[in-house]
Amino acid sequence: MQLNHYKNTSASILILLLGFLFSCNSDTKSPDVSNIDLEVKIQRFEQELFAVKQESDLNKLRQQYPDVLQLYSNKVIGLGDSDDSDYMVYLNKFLTDSTMNQVADSVAKKFPTLDKEEKELTNAFKYLKYYFPEKPVPNCYSQISGFNQSIVVAQNLIGISLDKYLGKDCAFYSYLGTPMYARENMIPERIVQDVVLAYALTEFPFTPLKDDLISNMIYQGKIRYFLQAMMPQKSEADVMKYSQKELEWCEENDELMWGYIIEQKHLFTSEYRTVIKYINDGPFTPGMPQESPSRTGIWIGWQIVKEHMAKHPEVTINQLMTENDYAAILRESAYQP
Repeated sequence: MQLNHYKNTSASILILLLGFLFSCNSDTKSPDVSNIDLEVKIQRFEQELFAVKQESDLNKLRQQYPDVLQLYSNKVIGLGDSDDSDYMVYLNKFLTDSTMNQVADSVAKKFPTLDKEEKELTNAFKYLKYYFPEKPVPNCYSQISGFNQSIVVAQNLIGISLDKYLGKDCAFYSYLGTPMYARENMIPERIVQDVVLAYALTEFPFTPLKDDLISNMIYQGKIRYFLQAMMPQKSEADVMKYSQKELEWCEENDELMWGYIIEQKHLFTSEYRTVIKYINDGPFTPGMPQESPSRTGIWIGWQIVKEHMAKHPEVTINQLMTENDYAAILRESAYQP
């Protein structure tokens, strides 16, 4: 019995050593970006905005955030053009709303600084400059959206709605009836990941030769491939916003999922409702067991992209992101779970 104990102990140590070596080797795949001179700062627009109710003067805000204020007013809180004569009346109603002030207080308490997010964004955008040196790094600012969009992207601008990341147990989300599966990811740790994801979706839009399920799957897989390249420290579960259990379900059932899509003749369908059930967020993937996570189509699409890139090391991430022949990516990946 004692001999077996030592054998098991030795085996465990060997497994740990192999795991350590593997993780070290994985790290070496990421390029060294430490020499790239870049520092991202997130402008605290929401703080400046809520200070306006005390001054009733927009001039300073207009001068400091000319593009942000227009984007925020028109696309986020829906108050219209900030140059309109009645704009200040509408804005004051928003700024003096009791609920919005509670939200602003919660945001200030939850995010006294954004140092952690700035550090993460700096690192992610260093990888952007490494892989895409010609692309400018967007200016980032924080905002309170009234629980609308989490991330807003415009030309050279990214707005981060801090009220969408107050934590899964935040009472506001309960009052709003936000589903628990969505609340699981409304946490500070998802901010930078969502910024990079939103940037990728905007910078590399979906322009397929055919708008069918497999094209959507592979396109979304490309986006996740890009995300992990920009944030190589993220695990596959993190990139997918899965729990480890959900990721393991996908890994254990990839053959069954692929077989189900083919058997249902969904792979090349362009029927919108069929496409979104494999792509959209939810408690699980419709048509699959309730133990399945949502967005399984995206996970399979990402596996196809990884297979394609492994078989074609000459293809750069720049080339991948501009490729819109998704049938060719599928064919050349020779994907077979």
